[in-house]
Amino acid sequence: MSMITRIRNYSGVAIFFIAFAIIAFILADLFGQGGFDLFGGTNRNVGSINGKSIKIENFESKINELTGGQSPAENQLQNIREQAWNNLVFEEMYLPEFEKLGIEVTEKEMDKMMFGDSMYVNARIRQIFSDPQTKKFDKSLVASRMKDVIAKGTPDEKMAWKKFIASLKQERMNEKYTNLFQMSSYITKAEAEAEYQAQQTKAEAKFVHIPFVTIVDSTLKVTDDELQAYLDKNKKKYANQVQEQRSVEYVVFEAKPSTADTTEFGKEIRGLAKELAVSKDDSLFVKNNSDNPVAIEFKSINQIPSQLFDKNPLILKGGIYGPYIEGKSYKIFKVVDEKEDTVGYTRAAHILFKAEESATAEVKEQAQKQGNEILQKLKDGADFAEMAKQYGTDGTKDKGGDLGWFAKGQMVAPFQDAVFSAKETGLVPNLVKTQFGYHIIKVNNLLTKKKYKLAIVDKVLEPGEKSRDVAFREAEQFKKDCNNLTELREKVKKNPKLVLGKAEKLFTASANLNEIQNARQIVRWAFNESKVGNVAEEIFEIREQNKYFVVATSYLSKKDVITVDALRDELKREVLKEKKTAMITKKLGDVSKETFEKIVEKYGKEAITNSASDVVLQNPMLGSTGYNPIAVGKLFGLKPGKRTGVFADEAGVFIVELVKTTPAAPIADYSQQKNTLSSSIKQQAGYKVMEAIKENANVTDNRYKFY
Repeated sequence: MSMITRIRNYSGVAIFFIAFAIIAFILADLFGQGGFDLFGGTNRNVGSINGKSIKIENFESKINELTGGQSPAENQLQNIREQAWNNLVFEEMYLPEFEKLGIEVTEKEMDKMMFGDSMYVNARIRQIFSDPQTKKFDKSLVASRMKDVIAKGTPDEKMAWKKFIASLKQERMNEKYTNLFQMSSYITKAEAEAEYQAQQTKAEAKFVHIPFVTIVDSTLKVTDDELQAYLDKNKKKYANQVQEQRSVEYVVFEAKPSTADTTEFGKEIRGLAKELAVSKDDSLFVKNNSDNPVAIEFKSINQIPSQLFDKNPLILKGGIYGPYIEGKSYKIFKVVDEKEDTVGYTRAAHILFKAEESATAEVKEQAQKQGNEILQKLKDGADFAEMAKQYGTDGTKDKGGDLGWFAKGQMVAPFQDAVFSAKETGLVPNLVKTQFGYHIIKVNNLLTKKKYKLAIVDKVLEPGEKSRDVAFREAEQFKKDCNNLTELREKVKKNPKLVLGKAEKLFTASANLNEIQNARQIVRWAFNESKVGNVAEEIFEIREQNKYFVVATSYLSKKDVITVDALRDELKREVLKEKKTAMITKKLGDVSKETFEKIVEKYGKEAITNSASDVVLQNPMLGSTGYNPIAVGKLFGLKPGKRTGVFADEAGVFIVELVKTTPAAPIADYSQQKNTLSSSIKQQAGYKVMEAIKENANVTDNRYKFY
């Protein structure tokens, strides 16, 4: 009875919470698609198009339509998500425009696109359904495929065909829409004539140039107040240039194989070697036991790792060799078969004492003397690889002089003759002189024409779960007292074993942190973070790299929110140019009545006087100074013999004088210029129309916060 009494006593509270939950559910639906989750506070919208919010559930539904319920790899899934988004954009942005203009695709048009002549048929249809032999479009292949799908296709195949046809229809409507803009473009005679003049009217100039690079950036101080002042004066210049970006700082804790992991791995490798030796199906064994399976096929000896021959001058059919280490991989080789190759290979190592043909007699004599001294040490038992590392002068020295396997014709004649004429392995008794200098040569393997069919089991030594736990606990302990970015930085400073990584100005689509790949989860967290200095609650794991990350945001910018931080590099560059311009102008003083030669003499060696001919407006390059549109524009505004005052352009400070202008030869027909301009406009039409529609529809893409 006491339980029933308690239930009765608290029934009012229970009813309140039930009612609240129902109201919350209704409100969540009323606040728009994917609006605000009253309990979690999470926005479920992946974006909005034409004022319509796109719920993540609706977007996932579009993705599922494209995948057919399958589970594609992550790189494929990225493309599928992009396609799903583009389909939504098309439906919400383009279809209403097509409807307004009455653009449609009739059944007759679709028939021609799929079965018509090669001039009208859709490009994708033509590509897919072309005869493999003649490479010509064959409409019977389209008909056959359609018949098979309709009569025998699975539901998934029928759905895929339906989507393919729908995409052709959309493509055709879009083509018609773009054509309306392309065909409505018109170039006037005045525009064509201006284009011709810009191409053909040429100017000859004299100028003084003082490059900005002659003043070192580090000698100038730029304050935040100066950057802000410049930004305030030039805000229009930077409109639409600020993107959503984040910077993060992070500390990496890497899990490394323990002694126990290595011991256990060694047992596994030895066991695999024994099993591979008696395997009846080598292909299946490799597929089931290799971390990076490769096809079993014949390889020329120069395609086989040289280390296989270090302890085995000959490898035999049926033999098991290894394991050999390559980075983190341990490889076991089984020689499945062997046969003769058409090309012979040999393997050698060398130590080069440089003395090229152009070297002095003294240099050549010294190289030869040193070579003979080292050769004698080798004959007395010195280690070849160590001598190569110590005395070698080319790129092979860090590999102990090893040149790998090579065939005739790959080495210069004297070197080749010495190696290919050897009757036994070991040191060539005398120095060999080539155009590069003097070589000590060691023949590692004699000439062979063997090819080997190899089964290769490739296993990667990875840390075990206990080793991963150790690294995770280290990351956890480090993060324990890191409440913000400042504390994180201080802890790194106190521990010399730790390194502070920085990934600057990440974009919404970024997937990597500098050289660290597959870090999308960290990037996604950064873009969901709204405050600089916050440390992530989660310790991020990139399992395939055995790494754990403690991460904090160090910078954020929001799209089209113009701040100094968002444009710091660009602003600093412009402020430095202004400061340098002022310094140069002040040093030049009044130069209005001085010759260019006198100006250069007065300023110093950093100033250059030069001339430029054939300068044209269409390509604003002033001699060898590079792209300087202000200088070229001012030049064409002068009369012959006149010059400008001091002004700044992209590459530095200039004074420009017009020597003469050669007018463009008069022509009666500007058709070529009209066609060029018209073609350029038509090429850009599709992109510009798309951008205009997107801007008008106010598309917001927040997918980066979810994927």
